[in-house]
Amino acid sequence: MSKKIFLPLFFFAVKPLFGISILILQIDSNITFDLSLSAGFPPTSFPTYYFPTSASSRNPEGIRIRATIWNFFGASIANAYLDVRGGGDLSTSIALNQLYWSITPAPLPPSGTLPPPPWTSLSTFWQNIDVVRAPQGLWGVRTYTYDMDFCFQLQEDDEPTPPEGASTVIYIRFYGL
Repeated sequence: MSKKIFLPLFFFAVKPLFGISILILQIDSNITFDLSLSAGFPPTSFPTYYFPTSASSRNPEGIRIRATIWNFFGASIANAYLDVRGGGDLSTSIALNQLYWSITPAPLPPSGTLPPPPWTSLSTFWQNIDVVRAPQGLWGVRTYTYDMDFCFQLQEDDEPTPPEGASTVIYIRFYGL
C-alpha cells in the first residue's frame, strides 16, 4: 500500500540587495513668445505680461510634463523630485527673472503689478516643482502629469521692443533619492 503526501505549494519573493528604478521625463513642446503676434501689444503700461504665442497643443499657456517612475525588485528610491531652472538672461536688457512659471493655472497678472503667487520667477538656481512618492512593493509604476504655464514680463527698458531674438534654455530635471 502506498501513501500519497500532498505538500502545499509556496511562492517566495525574495527582495535582492538592490532594486532597480527607471525614471522617464517627457516634455511635449517648446515655447515661444512672439509679442508682435500677442493681443495687447504694444502695451499702454509697464510691466505687461504675455502668455506664449506658441506652446503645447495640450497646454496653450506652456508645456505638458509627464514624469514616470518604474520600480522593479522593490523600491530603490523613496521619493522623486521635479525641478526647473533657467539657463541665463534672455538678452543684455532682458533678465531671466522676467520669465515666470506656474504649475497651478493662473490668469496673467494685471499690467503695472508684480505677479502674485502661484507665479514664480525663473532663476539660474534649481527650483522645486514637486516631490512625489515612488511606488513601493516588488514592482510598480506611477505617472505624474503637470501642465506648466509660463508668462513673460515686458518692461519699459527692454530693447528692442518687441524683443526679437532673445532666448534662453529652460532646464527640467527629474531624479530620485
